[in-house]
Amino acid sequence: MMETVFSRSGERTELLDLKLFFYNRFVEPIEQHSYKAWSSSHGTASKFAAEHQDQRAPSHSDSNVCENRRTETSANTQTTHLSFAEVMQLVQDGVEVPGVSKLDIQPCNQSPTPSQMQRALKPWETA
Repeated sequence: MMETVFSRSGERTELLDLKLFFYNRFVEPIEQHSYKAWSSSHGTASKFAAEHQDQRAPSHSDSNVCENRRTETSANTQTTHLSFAEVMQLVQDGVEVPGVSKLDIQPCNQSPTPSQMQRALKPWETA
């Protein structure tokens, strides 16, 4: 029993170390002791433990939440399926096609520059 408690706390600290490493590497530098001081003052360690327990044993209410989110998402992003002919007709009429994001692409209007590198030789061209 005690071994599982120690292994869970070891897993928790190892996971925290990995998260801090990732945050340090890709977001911004952070020191482990300052993060631990901040998390203890904000109570995030208890939230982490609760989340970790929830992940191990998902309940029936969690599945209901997921289903509700799926229905909300599908209701928000209701797409109309158009045939190719309908899309072509909309484009020819100058009407915006629903569900298509408009990109702001600007030409650079600069003359092309000649290449500075030598052409790479093909395998059969080597002498």
